[in-house]
Amino acid sequence: MIRNTRDRAGRFGPGLSVVLLAIAMSAGCSSKEAFLLDSDIPIPRDSSGRATFGIKRADGLLVGVDTVFATTIDDPGGAVDALAARFGLSGWQLESRGQTFSTATAVFGKADRRCRIRVVRNELDPDMSRIAYNVWTVAGEESESRKVDG
Repeated sequence: MIRNTRDRAGRFGPGLSVVLLAIAMSAGCSSKEAFLLDSDIPIPRDSSGRATFGIKRADGLLVGVDTVFATTIDDPGGAVDALAARFGLSGWQLESRGQTFSTATAVFGKADRRCRIRVVRNELDPDMSRIAYNVWTVAGEESESRKVDG
């Protein structure tokens, strides 16, 4: 009886081990989301989403959203630089930028869409800092409004 059980375990053991290993490897290879809501808008690295609302899509594009990410920020300007590089790789152009000691803002444009980012360093605890995105569409003369409105 014991021998029979061992034979079955030996017969299924390697196959079961291969299946379990494949599942473990596929779970381990998954990466953290790099874009906001499956769009072309990159999210800050090593951040977690706090709140997202006002989601609007048109023709498969994200055309409206307000969202906030929690992250650690030591240098707001450096955070904007890192995001500018990632936005650039996704085809966005930096249109404007501003900075104070603890806050940095930037507006990126792509066709008729704009994404304003606002990086706020929490002075008491930089680990509790935040980055906010506001995405909207523009038409003609509106493209100059809301550039860096803090």
